Amino acid sequence: MANKTDLGMGLVGLIFFAIGLVNFLQGDGWVVWAILGVICGGVGAARKLMAGKSDR
Repeated sequence: MANKTDLGMGLVGLIFFAIGLVNFLQGDGWVVWAILGVICGGVGAARKLMAGKSDR
């Protein structure tokens, strides 16, 4: 399982993705938040978290 120190900057990317999702649901601009999530490594962090949960 991935711990907090393994996630690093990816955790910030996940936060940007969450903000983008909230803005998408509200009908506001969400594309910039999604791009920031990718740039900050949110995709890699999500993959690490998902892989860690399936290893149990």
